[in-house]
Amino acid sequence: MGSGREAEVFAIDEDRVLRLARRPDMREAVEREQLALSTASRSGAPVPAVYETLEVDGRPGLVLERLEGADLLTTMLTRPWKLPAMPRVLGRLHASLHEIRAPAELPELRGELRRRLESELVPEALRAAAIRALAALPEGDRLYHGDFHPGNVLRRAGGYAVIDWKNVARADPAADLARTRLLMIGAWIPGLGSRLLQLPLAPFRWLLYAAYMRAYRRARAVDRKSLTVWRPVLAAARLAEDIPQERRRLIRIARRGLNHRIAALDEGMS
Repeated sequence: MGSGREAEVFAIDEDRVLRLARRPDMREAVEREQLALSTASRSGAPVPAVYETLEVDGRPGLVLERLEGADLLTTMLTRPWKLPAMPRVLGRLHASLHEIRAPAELPELRGELRRRLESELVPEALRAAAIRALAALPEGDRLYHGDFHPGNVLRRAGGYAVIDWKNVARADPAADLARTRLLMIGAWIPGLGSRLLQLPLAPFRWLLYAAYMRAYRRARAVDRKSLTVWRPVLAAARLAEDIPQERRRLIRIARRGLNHRIAALDEGMS
């Protein structure tokens, strides 16, 4: 039915699919996703039903509810008359997820980000500054999706479903909002051509993000200062995902937000 960098999706029957990890070493991530989906479902959040975990040739997988509806990114690109409603849907959905207290068994986001920041793909000075900034950020106890954007929200009978929970963690909601800002405004969109072809979309993406945030704020309070502090740390951590088309932008965002820490580190080494 489909495939991505980390998983393949196979139809089982009319009601269920198997989302199979590409590598055997992804068992912990699959179990984490199952826990998050089960928790969200019990709280009444709009997520696909999860039925069981299983293994195929050593590869872990999840049996999930089969969803046939289009994702909101596809809807916006192919049915532009529906655009005004989409950001409102996204904002309300994301706010509803942040009402959910995350299970203690989920990893705490700061530890996950620390591991990503240790990647050789993160420039050394930026790594040190981001790790220092990360240590001062709050722990948080809410469900963190980590990949919330229009492409991961599907239409289904009677509403919507939020999919792709591979990055789930316990965190401050402001961290999830900051991550979504990075994705909605500047993430590379596979299949839409070169960077030059994607640049004209920038004003539209800013408008979409602004409308989404207005809808979120109507449903839930936002700490703007926390958003500002989380953003450069998450930009630095995203460098570990090795997306060449985003690298220059992510470094620019991280350096701008962490500049005072980088300067202090430079002085300490001189």
